[in-house]
Amino acid sequence: MRAYLSFVAAIVLAGLLGAALAYPAYSLATGFAPFAFHRVASRLAMLLLAGELVWLCRRLRIVRRADWGYGLPRRRFLGVAARWGAVGVGTAALGAAFLLADGLRIRDPQFLPSAAGIFRVLTIGLTSGVAVALIEETVMRGAIHTAVERESGPVAAVLLIAPLFAILHFFARARISPAEVGWDSGFTLLARSFTPLAHPALVLDAFLSWVAVGLLLGLVRVLTGNVAAAIGLHAGWVAVLRALQETTVPGPGAGNSAWVSRLDGLLGLWLLPWAVAIGAALWLTRARWVPYARSDSASRR
Repeated sequence: MRAYLSFVAAIVLAGLLGAALAYPAYSLATGFAPFAFHRVASRLAMLLLAGELVWLCRRLRIVRRADWGYGLPRRRFLGVAARWGAVGVGTAALGAAFLLADGLRIRDPQFLPSAAGIFRVLTIGLTSGVAVALIEETVMRGAIHTAVERESGPVAAVLLIAPLFAILHFFARARISPAEVGWDSGFTLLARSFTPLAHPALVLDAFLSWVAVGLLLGLVRVLTGNVAAAIGLHAGWVAVLRALQETTVPGPGAGNSAWVSRLDGLLGLWLLPWAVAIGAALWLTRARWVPYARSDSASRR
């Protein structure tokens, strides 16, 4: 647990330091462009966390590419990630089809299905998917997983990281208007980001859906010994859901539905049977895909 708690402490410290420095950074940044306060604060916290992780990983001897989940040769890594990206798109499309067919998401009247509009949505989905997957999987299923697995084993790594992965998805969802910005706005933003967690009935379904996704990605990480397949799956899922966000809005019955969360009208309990089905399929077919997706060193072990 020491390694896990060290990473949690680093995340908390980055949040507090980011909150303390957010207003000075915002004041400096607005001299160049009209940045939103929450964007400045979140980017600053991420930069601080990146520096802390570099230091912490060196202390925990997470220094090789394989320690970060990048043990596959480059060409093979990209091939595995691309294949599983397609799997991610396909499986996420099934979830999107359910939401659309059930009327839980309907087309946004402001979205015009022109060639330019579709290209824009595809670009947003792809870039968001790749960026989010690279950052989150490198940290969560890469560095943190390696550190916790060394100390406590793979099962503990998966079970401990999944709820942390879920909780962090509440960060920076809050907003502060320019008129409200003051020296304490960083701490206000930090408090507002996690305020929904104080209302379990509002966020439990969204929290469980993120936990389910984290468990799935953790399972893939354990089976393959690297993050290539996890990055592909994660990128595919984010790409589809991000495109869905850009082109649809919650349907009339979404607010009273047990399937989607009132937090964002997108995630929710529908992800639980979806995740169970995908997890079962991955486990039952592991003899067919795991050997290719594993690193050479992991296969020998």
